[in-house]
Amino acid sequence: MHDIKSIRDNPAAFDIALTRRGLEPMAESLLAIDEKRRAAILKSEQAQARRNSASKEIGDAKKAKDDARAAAARGRGEGGGRGA
Repeated sequence: MHDIKSIRDNPAAFDIALTRRGLEPMAESLLAIDEKRRAAILKSEQAQARRNSASKEIGDAKKAKDDARAAAARGRGEGGGRGA
């Protein structure tokens, strides 16, 4: 198991170590996969934050007995991140 942080910090050293073991260099492809993974995590966290915000707004509106505001907040919170 290799530490992705150390590969990010020094990809050339990782590739040299692989070459010494008779393997093809692969730091570039690993870093591309890592970048996609990090982007997906960020997108997921942003969607969760929108969902949490909408849930809080719905709760606040229900406490205030403001059904119109709750319905509007519910509409904004739906589909946050699904299918896009």
